[in-house]
Amino acid sequence: MTIHARDHTSVESRPPAATSRRIILFALPAQGHLSPMLQLASILHTQGFKIIIIHTETNSPNHSNYPHFTFKPIADGLSDIGKHEEPSFYVTYLNEHCVDSFTKCLAGLLAEPDEPPVACLITDAEYYFTQEVADSMKAPRLVYWACTIVSLLIYRDMSYFYEKGYFNFTSKDLEYEAPVPEYPLLKVKDIIKTSKNPNGIGKYLTVKQVKASSGIIWNSFK
Repeated sequence: MTIHARDHTSVESRPPAATSRRIILFALPAQGHLSPMLQLASILHTQGFKIIIIHTETNSPNHSNYPHFTFKPIADGLSDIGKHEEPSFYVTYLNEHCVDSFTKCLAGLLAEPDEPPVACLITDAEYYFTQEVADSMKAPRLVYWACTIVSLLIYRDMSYFYEKGYFNFTSKDLEYEAPVPEYPLLKVKDIIKTSKNPNGIGKYLTVKQVKASSGIIWNSFK
């Protein structure tokens, strides 16, 4: 797991160092996002940080597996809706319905008088609303990108690919096997596989809020 900050330095491992600071983490309630976020929290805990996990009521992590963490559940409203096949629907819904509960929870944590200061807030990149909340409370926010590094570039240009009509191609079209001009190592068929709702993803997953953060933590490997 590699951390890239604004000074473009890379931190892969450091000797444990005791600290009295807290780190707050907020992961998307999907297994592919929640599990690596908890792994990151465990790494940070070995470095001496006190870990606080904010999580939605839906797909709540098993608290007993992490007795050394503090867990803060918040309302998400997902129990009020039915099932949807498109992941972008849930992401958009969470960003609209977690604002109040998350803001209240974060404000309470920052105001706790007998607790050590908060070093930073680490949230899933898909929680784009959290940048504005963090800024309003003057809390540094790091973005956790659960997917591969190259996916950030793909999502950045998702609306462009959509407008170019890439997602309308099928295996019967000549362009299906053609390389993407912007990314010659990828073929059009690779872009098509990234989403069933490219227009929806292009709208909610903006690179603007990622750039506004204090840094990015990539879920990657050498």
